[in-house]
This record gives sequence, structure tokens and C-alpha cells, in this order.
Amino acid sequence: MVQKTLGYQIGVKRIIAIPFLLVLFICLVIYTLVDLTQTVQSEIKQASKINYLLAQSVASNPNSLITTSVDKLLSEMPQYESIVFFPFDQQQHPTTRPIKVTEVLFERYYGLSEPVKINLLKLTPNQKNAKVDQLIGYSNLTLDLQTIRHQWFWQHLPLMLVLSFIALLNLWFVVQKVQNLTNRLPQLEDLSRHILKDEFSQAEAYQLPNSNEAWVFEKALVYLLNKRKAQIAQIDTLRQEKNALEETQIKQLEHSSKFENILIHEFKSSVSRIESGLQLLHNQYISAEQKDAVEIISLGKDDLNAKLDQIIQINRIDKGQTGVSAYQFSPTALITQIVNDYQPFAAEKNITLTAKPYHADYVLEGDIQKITLIISSLVENAIKFTDKGSITITSQLQHLQTQVRWMLQIEDTGIGIAKEHLEQIFEPFFQINPEVKHTSSNNSAGLFLVKKLLELMKGGITVTSEADVGTNFQVSLLLKDWKHNYERNLLINKHIVVWYHYEDLFEKAKRMENAGAKVETFTNTELLEDYLSSHTVDALFISRNIHYQAILDFVSKFRELEQNGRVTIVCVYDTKALNPHTIELLKIAGVDYFVKKEVIDDTLDQYIKELSHILS
Repeated sequence: MVQKTLGYQIGVKRIIAIPFLLVLFICLVIYTLVDLTQTVQSEIKQASKINYLLAQSVASNPNSLITTSVDKLLSEMPQYESIVFFPFDQQQHPTTRPIKVTEVLFERYYGLSEPVKINLLKLTPNQKNAKVDQLIGYSNLTLDLQTIRHQWFWQHLPLMLVLSFIALLNLWFVVQKVQNLTNRLPQLEDLSRHILKDEFSQAEAYQLPNSNEAWVFEKALVYLLNKRKAQIAQIDTLRQEKNALEETQIKQLEHSSKFENILIHEFKSSVSRIESGLQLLHNQYISAEQKDAVEIISLGKDDLNAKLDQIIQINRIDKGQTGVSAYQFSPTALITQIVNDYQPFAAEKNITLTAKPYHADYVLEGDIQKITLIISSLVENAIKFTDKGSITITSQLQHLQTQVRWMLQIEDTGIGIAKEHLEQIFEPFFQINPEVKHTSSNNSAGLFLVKKLLELMKGGITVTSEADVGTNFQVSLLLKDWKHNYERNLLINKHIVVWYHYEDLFEKAKRMENAGAKVETFTNTELLEDYLSSHTVDALFISRNIHYQAILDFVSKFRELEQNGRVTIVCVYDTKALNPHTIELLKIAGVDYFVKKEVIDDTLDQYIKELSHILS
């Protein structure tokens, strides 16, 4: 994975400088607009008052005096362009309107009009004189907006320059600080890249700057690297100690193994000499008391021989010298064979030995020799501790996705096991009642070895028992399904494409994958065409939910462009959607096989077998 390098300096300018300048510009524009508008409006109010006074003066003072006042006013107030008196005319009505923002910013002149009125005496019907106002004209004052803007600009220019300078100085200070912080980011990025590539030798050479310049997370990262370095050193030390300890243990085990082998060999030799002596005694005429003694010695010899064999097997399991083989076998046939083998021993004690398989005949894969030894040992153990009643072997199969869980129960009506001994029965050579005699069968093992063998095959064993009532051993084994192993290779090395809608063939496609095929699914026609044009496939499955006309067009076009061999096209159809006529047209277009929806839904496994023959 390519790691991208970050442009930290450019990022600082983009993230800090540009937004800052943009905000500064917007603030200046808003301030200019608001303050200039207020200044112009203030000038308008002042001019309106002056114009009002002039209008009053025109009505009462001589023209020469008014002219002198106007000239003086225009000379002292450059923002006033002109002050003119208009005589009253019926066709002319000057008015003053509110100023707009656009006029404040862009217009040159703005006019103010004020009516000029004089007082006249009027004779009323009751012979009394009354004063009335007579409109004689308008006084018009014209403001020069451009002059006002210039005045405002030169008046505010120093303040704006000072504020802008302060803002830019702050910006420069912030950018410098941030850039000083980001100066170490490229080095941290290199450090992170080394860590992602597991190049810890280079990463651990990273040097921290002065404490004032280093970041907290930078210190934490270096701390973790140093801690990891120390931990690796500790791990190396522990590994060396472990290797030394293992070598010592291996030497001890080898020494112990040699001693055990010598000891077992000596015991076997002694047992062989005892057996030879017993055979000589059997050939001689001996008394009844001597026969009883010979029988006791023979039983002891058999017990010792069996325990020596168990010790040999346990040692092989502990040393990893015993593996697990896989053979095909029928669980039903195996249980039947074991029941037949132990039926005579059960009959000697008037015990009923039966098997109850709750499954049909099935084929599994497992280590048949070890499984036989486990079941035989449990059956023999049940016969040994049962004097009356029955022994029942119950067998059940639980089918999982790719495996089968075989659950066995060996239940007897024997003497049972007290609760205080339940945890001890799987200890090596533990016996509740040493006086109980063994059977004459050699195909058995102690419970400790049974548990060892089950652990070797990833199985388990539990026991429930009640004194004077009986004992029930439960065995669980997870084995391979031979049928599944066979079916998962039916479509091996086959490349199948599925064109479906509404997921009607999606689960079926997964089942084809379980049979060994490489399956690709599509719902989009264009993607399907592109894939088929660039890949070699064995079969194309078309869903029943795709419209007949779309199938016809696609297959016709595909057959015309087909180059790398002929692809087998299978159409899943519903009898309600396709009739014999449309099926015939699809055959002409290039569909090879038609399969009913019911066949795919109900007997998919059987159809996969047929498909394997078709594609072969």
C-alpha cells in the first residue's frame, strides 16, 4: 500500500491564510458599505436642514443676501455641487426620495428639494384678515456623492491601514507558529511509514528534539518504541532461556524415555518368562489347588501385560509419535461388529447387549482403529462392572455444514460409580474395585487411554453415574463426511457464471461453490457481457426471473460474438413463464439445457451430479 506524503506547508496556507484573508476582506467590505452609507445619510440630513433654512430665507430676505450666503456655503462645503431656486410651475414638482445603497456606491449626484412659501393676507367673508402660505417655488440642493466618498476614503484610510497591518501581522504570527509546529510532521510521517513497514530498527533511531518543541503524542510514540525495544530484548532473553530450558527438558525426556524403554523392555522380558513358565506348568499334571494358583498368576500376567501396552501407547501420544489416520467406515456396521464381538462375554453374565443406531447407514472418514479401541474399551468396561440387566449402545449423527458429529452413549445397569470417584476414573490405572476380573479380550484400553485417544482426535467424553443404578458414558467425535468429500469435487476446476434477479439463484450458486466450482454472479447485463468477453467459462446459468425477451436478445448476441469454445448455457425456467414455443425459440437462439425451478429447489444435489456429467 502506497503511503501519500502530506504537503503540510501548503496545507497551512490553505487552511489558515486563505480563510483568514477572505474573512478580513469580507469584514472590510461590510464595514465600508455600512459606514459609507451612514456617512452619506448623515450628509443628506445635514443638507436637508440647510436646504430648509435656505427655503425659508428665500421667502423673507432679499435675493442679493441669499446669493451671497449660497456662494459662501458652496465655497466652504465642497460636497455641495449646487443650490438653485426653481420658480413654481404647474408642470414641475421637484421631490426628494430616499437614497439607495447602489447610489451611495456608484452614483455621482443626489438632489434635495424644499418648497419655498410666503405669507399673504387674505380677506375672509367676515371681513377679517387671515394669513395664508403661498407656494412660489422650490429650493434644490445637489450633493456631490463622489466628493463625499473621497472625503470618507481619505478620512478612514489611516484607520483601515492600521487595522489591516495588525490583522496581517497576526496572520503572519499564527502562520509562523503553525509552520514551526508542522516542520516536524514530515519526520513523524517517515517514522510512521517505517512503523507500518515493520522497519523498527530505523524507527527506533528517531531522535526527539528539545522538550519544548516535541509534541505530546510524539513523545508517547517514541516512548512506545523504546518500550517495545525493551520488550523485544526481554522476549529475546526469555526465548534464549526457553530454548535452554527446552534443551534441558529434551535431554531429560530423552534420558527418561531411554529409562522407560529399558524398564518396559525388562518388564516385558519378565512377563515373557512368567508366560513361558505358565505354559510349562499347563503341560504338567498339577493339582486343583495348583491350577487355581496358575490361574491367578495368569490373570496377573495379563493385567501387567495390558498395563505395559497402555503405558507404551500413552508415551507415544505424549511424544507426538501417534497420528490420526482417515479411513472410510460405516458407523452402523462398526457398532454391529463390536456388539457381535462382545456378545459371548455378555451372555456369560446373562447381560443383554444391544445397539440402537438412530440413523441410516452412512459413510464417515476417521481413524477406525482408534475409534474401535475406544468403543470396545467402554463396552468391555460396562460388561466388567455389570452383573445383571443390560448394556445399550446408542448412536446418533448430527450433520453439520461439512462434517458430522457422531454422538455415542454406552449405558449399563451395573454397580455404578460413587460421586467422589467420578473425577478419578480417567486417572492412569485408577480402579474402584481391584478385585473385579478382566475379560479375556485384548482389544481394550483403560479409561485414561480412552480419554487420551479422544483428545488426539479432537473428541470428548463425559460420564454420569449413580451407585447401584448404572453408568452412562457419552462420547462425541467430529468426523468428515465421506459423501461431502466426494460431492465437493464434482465441479472441481469448473468456471460457472450465474445471471440472476432477486437472489433466486444466489444460494444455489454458493452450493455450486461447495462442489468445487469457481462461481461468479451478475445482475447487470453490461457487466456480464464484459466478463464473458474477457474470461473463459464452462457454463452460464440464467435465472427464471429474467424476462424471456432479454434472455433471447442476450443469448443471440452472445452466440454471435462467441470465440473461445462453446459455453454451456442452462436456463432455469418456470412452466408458468415459459411455454413450449418460447422454449423452442430460446433453443434456436443458443440455450443448451432447460431445468425446472422445482428441480433446482428440491433436488439440487442430484442436479449437481448431472451437471458434472454434462460439463465433463
